[in-house]
Amino acid sequence: MAVLSGSADPGSFDYVIVGAGSAGCVLANRLSADGTSTVALLEAGGRDWNPWIHVPVGYFKTIHNPKTDWCYVTQPDPG
Repeated sequence: MAVLSGSADPGSFDYVIVGAGSAGCVLANRLSADGTSTVALLEAGGRDWNPWIHVPVGYFKTIHNPKTDWCYVTQPDPG
């Protein structure tokens, strides 16, 4: 799988996957494994330079931190 930076023509890919979490990465890998399909895998945000992102206990250091978290909130759910 090639990594592209900058802008690329969206019409030049067979598949576009939005979200490079666990499922997005597995799906992109499987779709591009045989080399006949091109896949664009998109993820929001910058580089994951913060060391707390890479360790399980780091979750507590990154949550509600605008440098590593979008800090979006939702309305309360009655359930």
